[in-house]
Amino acid sequence: MKKSPLLLAMLASGAFAADWDGIEIPADAGNGKVWELHPLSDDFNYEAPAVGKSNEFYSRWREGFINAWLGPGYTEFYAPNSSVSGGELVLRANRKPGTSNMVQTGIIHSPETIQYPIYMEARVKGSNATLANAFWMLSADSTQEIDVMEAYGSDRPDQTWFDQRMHVSHHVFIRNPFQDYQPKDSGSWIPTGDGSSWRDDYHVYGTYWEDPWTLHYYIDGEHVRTTSGVDMIDPLGYTGGQGLNKPMHVIIDMEDQDWRSHNGVAATDAELADPNKNSFNIDWVRFYKPVAGGSEPSPSPTPSVAPSPEVSPNPDSTTVEFAHFIETGKNGAAVAGDTVLGFNINGDNINYNTVGDWADYDVNLVEAGEYRIELDTASPTSGSLGADISIDGVFVGSASLSNTGAWESYETHTLAGTVNIGAGSHTVRIESTGSATWQWNGDEIRFVKVGDFEPQPEPSVEPSVEPSVEPSPSVSPAPGGGELVMVEGEDFSNTGGTQDGFTTRTFWGTTTFADHILTGGWADYEVNFAEAGVYDLSFVASTKESADSAARIYIDGVEVAETAITGNNLNVFSEHDIASGLAISAGQHTVRVEAVGSSLKWHWFFDKMSFTPQQ
Repeated sequence: MKKSPLLLAMLASGAFAADWDGIEIPADAGNGKVWELHPLSDDFNYEAPAVGKSNEFYSRWREGFINAWLGPGYTEFYAPNSSVSGGELVLRANRKPGTSNMVQTGIIHSPETIQYPIYMEARVKGSNATLANAFWMLSADSTQEIDVMEAYGSDRPDQTWFDQRMHVSHHVFIRNPFQDYQPKDSGSWIPTGDGSSWRDDYHVYGTYWEDPWTLHYYIDGEHVRTTSGVDMIDPLGYTGGQGLNKPMHVIIDMEDQDWRSHNGVAATDAELADPNKNSFNIDWVRFYKPVAGGSEPSPSPTPSVAPSPEVSPNPDSTTVEFAHFIETGKNGAAVAGDTVLGFNINGDNINYNTVGDWADYDVNLVEAGEYRIELDTASPTSGSLGADISIDGVFVGSASLSNTGAWESYETHTLAGTVNIGAGSHTVRIESTGSATWQWNGDEIRFVKVGDFEPQPEPSVEPSVEPSVEPSPSVSPAPGGGELVMVEGEDFSNTGGTQDGFTTRTFWGTTTFADHILTGGWADYEVNFAEAGVYDLSFVASTKESADSAARIYIDGVEVAETAITGNNLNVFSEHDIASGLAISAGQHTVRVEAVGSSLKWHWFFDKMSFTPQQ
């Protein structure tokens, strides 16, 4: 929804709230409960260009799929085909240059997961090019899926049936060997009822995921379908009797699905080139959790504060719910009786936390400063209880936690000492530590500003690598003589290859790095060596790829190395040894970095490379 500058100013001042104000939630929150807005909600009243996006965008969303997959059939997910402008998220599709059938499409997803009970809703206007337009949820292991809406708009005469129907459904999968169940009754295709098309105008599509066995679907505030019980949700037992119980990422995308394009229903060049046909427009998305009664809260946070990561209206205190993590896992062996990998969501709290469980959080600090870190936890466990805290991959300390007498009796515990942290978005990891096997339940994490920012270096994402000296590429003395040459990943002179090569992103506070690195993508760097010598090359990078992901290095057009870059966390940078014993003459050289793998996929974030002289 496009807004005038005056209205935008009023929104920023808090005079108005979000675009969905005045639109009632059609689902019933339940006896004694009211709806509370979830911070993932977004009315897209900010700017996020196709390349580079913005911190406001990255506070809730990421480009691409939830993993390295690039899409079904002839689809190739393409980061620059998503943007936010004029009060809308716009996804676009185009013919991939140099091909006759590949379609590049926009897609975004939430790094944060959501879980029942939750109501989710979006106001959208679909495309007119036969492509799937979808607002949906998927578990991290791709075994459970909920489709709030899936449209196949087209003005072709032979596509009228699909054009006038909206698909609302869910899937449960077994991945190996692959098996897929979804309801296939006619009730999952909702007709307009008046011969019009759903793509003709904006409509509001919602789903209440009430529990693992119940989904209620709504269009424009009207209830259109309920699927419930074993016979509708999982009659084949693919979930092992658990139903739709897993946390899910939110995905908004366009797809050229193979069940259509491989059967003669594919987008044409003309349709993909027509801006009136090739875009999927999303005005807003909102999410609500049912909470215990009382007066209903304000329908939206103040637009001047990004709903996720959570930010307190008081700039001196930032609060994050323990349940609102972006990723969770476990270090160490599994614990008997703990069936959940990492933290388990229980409303806004977490439980089933055993030693070694961890979670990552996006935390946005309005101001730089000296901060006290507080954790609200509860535990009746005897023995040592604790929490290790890291910020942007750097360990900052361990908080000692106490026995509070009961699992739901919360007390505030404080990290000893304070931490200097810059303004902006940071990735914070909380990991349970101590001698007790069963640890603690978590309620809130707070960052309380207690002083101004001290003039000392911010903790870097990669503490083992010296900060570079501007201008980049930098040259600085190396221990024992010689010169260390460091080049920032975003300081490429040229880029190309797959999907036009690398892009630049600023994230995690002040960290800027190269992004959008796909198989076959490359970037050139002009690197000046003050002295001839024999150098070792290392990268600082982050990745979730455990295999089939490598960097190929060329110096002045000659291949000198190809080395795997693997890891298990895209949010934490680490150092990777790339090559040893490179004989390089003094002067300027062109270094090319190319992403290599056997399949087309996303690879890593690239922070910097270092040439260290051998002594």
